[in-house]
Order: sequence, then C-alpha cells, then structure tokens
Amino acid sequence: MLAALAVLSTACGGTSDPAEAKPKQSAPADHDADDVMFLQMMIAHRQQVLDIVRLAPDRSRRGEVQTLATTLEKDSTTEVRQMTSWLTAWSKPTTLQGPVNSHAAHGGLPLIGAAEMKSLKQAKGRDFDTTFLNLLLGHQHNAVQMSQVELKKGVNPAAKKYANDVIKNTTPLVSRLLDLINS
Repeated sequence: MLAALAVLSTACGGTSDPAEAKPKQSAPADHDADDVMFLQMMIAHRQQVLDIVRLAPDRSRRGEVQTLATTLEKDSTTEVRQMTSWLTAWSKPTTLQGPVNSHAAHGGLPLIGAAEMKSLKQAKGRDFDTTFLNLLLGHQHNAVQMSQVELKKGVNPAAKKYANDVIKNTTPLVSRLLDLINS
C-alpha cells in the first residue's frame, strides 16, 4: 500500500506547502456544468475533511497530528467558503444533486463511509492517529481525480487554477501524511 501511495504522491507533481492550496480569487462569471460539478464535489470533499480533522483535538495525543489537523481545518474552511461564494455568484446549488455514485464521470466521490467514521470517532491515542492519517491519505486521491477532470473539462479560469493548486499541493501533503504514519 505504501508503494502505491508513493507512486500517487510522485504522480501528482508540485512541491508547495499544503497550506497554499487555498483559492484566492473570485471566479469570473464564465463557467460550465463541469465547473459547477467540480466545486460541488470539492465542497463535499472538504466538508468531510473538516468532519475528520475536528475529531483530532479530543482524540490524538501527537502534537504533529493536532497541528496538521488545525492547518487542514483552516485551509478547508477557507476553501469551502470560496467555492460556495463562486457557486452562489453563479446562482448554482452548493450541494451535489442526485446520488454520489452518479458522479463517477467527474472523478468519482467515494466518501469515507459510516463504518470508517464510526471507527475513527471511537478511537483514541495511537489507534486514532493511525486511522486518522490513513483515512486522510486515502482521501487525497479523490481530490486529485476530481481536479484532473476539472482541468480537462472545466472552463472557469479560477476553478481550473484551484484544481491545479489541489493537484500541486497534494504531493507535499501525501509526503507529510506518510512521514507521520511511518514515525
């Protein structure tokens, strides 16, 4: 599994700090259905990251894990606000329409399931850290897939820049997660 994740991390490119993954500009009005779908899916994706990282303060005993969780919470909150503002400006819904698995053509969106979240919520200390880090690690692949589809099919320059930033910033995040798992 670690070898496959190492391949994923080198395939994504980029060397920036994960904290730089924040969209920083307003999205021009020109957009298409793929831009809308990408943003709706990424909002759901980032919301799940928020659900996960908000468990860390009470369950993790590792300072590095808590620091990572704090950073991811700040970044994901900023990203959700920005993407929501773009969709609102376009008069589009901010949530996915229809069943999640119907969005496979847009990179898919296999969310972390109820069983995994239950296990994470029940874990403490070292068990929490291991489960937390592994869930976050697996979660990164979906963001890259969705971003790659946006780069191919989307038309909005700000949404495409955000997609590119997601891809670029996944490599250092994956590396950091692997370091934490292996330490």
